[in-house]
Amino acid sequence: MKEKIIKSINEVLSSGLSIKLYKELVPENLTKKIIKLSIEDISLELLLNFNEDKISVLTDSDHQDVEISGTLSSFIFYASTGGSDLFSSKITITGDIESANALNSFFKESNLLRIIIIELIGQKPTSTLFSIFDPLKNKLKESNESNNESLSNFLKYDINLIPTKQEINDYLDQVDEIKTRTEKLVKKLK
Repeated sequence: MKEKIIKSINEVLSSGLSIKLYKELVPENLTKKIIKLSIEDISLELLLNFNEDKISVLTDSDHQDVEISGTLSSFIFYASTGGSDLFSSKITITGDIESANALNSFFKESNLLRIIIIELIGQKPTSTLFSIFDPLKNKLKESNESNNESLSNFLKYDINLIPTKQEINDYLDQVDEIKTRTEKLVKKLK
């Protein structure tokens, strides 16, 4: 099964459109790099080999520059939202930082993850899945912008409502003083 998936993906990646996208979008610092893509929940590992002129998928390699791991759903959500920060936090990237950043930019600008997802689960389920997620993408973006604006407004205007450490300590000291005075008063009354 894995060999069939890899063969299908390599066929898609060898097409004229993929090669054209590769030449236009792949930064130089990804050339001659091997990226390991681990889909944890279905136990699938793909090695993306960035050659001079195209990308291909390998079955094994002695070395890798970057490893990306996550669940299939994390990759699907990431791909469907165009690389949203909300879903990228669910994907772990380790290795060469420059290559990882270049790869992240490449994933955001290309449809490589969508192509791989199509090959993994099929055209019809992928179309159904993305037809559901694409409208959600705009809602998530609006929600994220709204949350960022709310946080920004809080930090600008409402942060002064939160007491400082010194104000809290002063309050506690005043409470202790009132408690002490109350105890003295109770002793006098007895």
